[in-house]
Amino acid sequence: MKIIDCHTHFPGEVLGAQPRPIEQIRAEFERAGLCGAWIFTVDGLRKESARNNDILAESTRNHRDFFVPFCTVDPHDGAETAIKELQRAQQQLDMKGLKLHPWLQAFSLTHPAVLPILRKAGELGMPVIFHDGTPPYSSPLQIAAAAEKCPQTTIILGHAGLDYLYNDAIIACNRLPNIYLCGCAVSSGYLKQIIESCDINRILYGSDGGFAEGIVEHAIDKYLHIGLDEAVRQKIFYDNPQKLLPTRYKNG
Repeated sequence: MKIIDCHTHFPGEVLGAQPRPIEQIRAEFERAGLCGAWIFTVDGLRKESARNNDILAESTRNHRDFFVPFCTVDPHDGAETAIKELQRAQQQLDMKGLKLHPWLQAFSLTHPAVLPILRKAGELGMPVIFHDGTPPYSSPLQIAAAAEKCPQTTIILGHAGLDYLYNDAIIACNRLPNIYLCGCAVSSGYLKQIIESCDINRILYGSDGGFAEGIVEHAIDKYLHIGLDEAVRQKIFYDNPQKLLPTRYKNG
């Protein structure tokens, strides 16, 4: 069974994570059963987004047969600066998507730079994955309100609302065709409701892997034990992410 993890992290100095070599993280993920992973900066969500984009891009340079790096930008830098960094990350660093974290980066979805950033990401063909599920700035319906204004941009709710707001994530996904749900850190019962209530072609698997060992295995087990048939698991684990970001994984 081929599995792409759509929500992993390159641990840095913030959030209490222990920095580790990318080779160690890859080996850990492969032992857990992954054939590939989308990976995001952590430190870049708190400071120096451009410098941390460089660090992630360089760290994964020799592992692009496994890792798909996502950049981040800071809306507080203003739309022009953030868009220049987004373009640089794609064109010079070969980064494939954008991660935004309104809670850690402390910006509202009404910030004047948000919509220009999202629209540019859509023009560049870069999916945007949001941290969601933690108010005040990261509720699914707040993100959906922005997504509605950017219909050409693929927006991924990175935690499908978590356990508190998963119903809002379902509403957002069913209302807007450009919204995808990643069930990272959602409890099994709610995860099953999400999968049964939404377009199965817009559901992704994710784990939060990278912060500690065992996270990936635990996340996979949730999907294996909620009664999904093999065709559904195939879509969530592999087909759906491959349609969004086709990648030639070494073992994919």
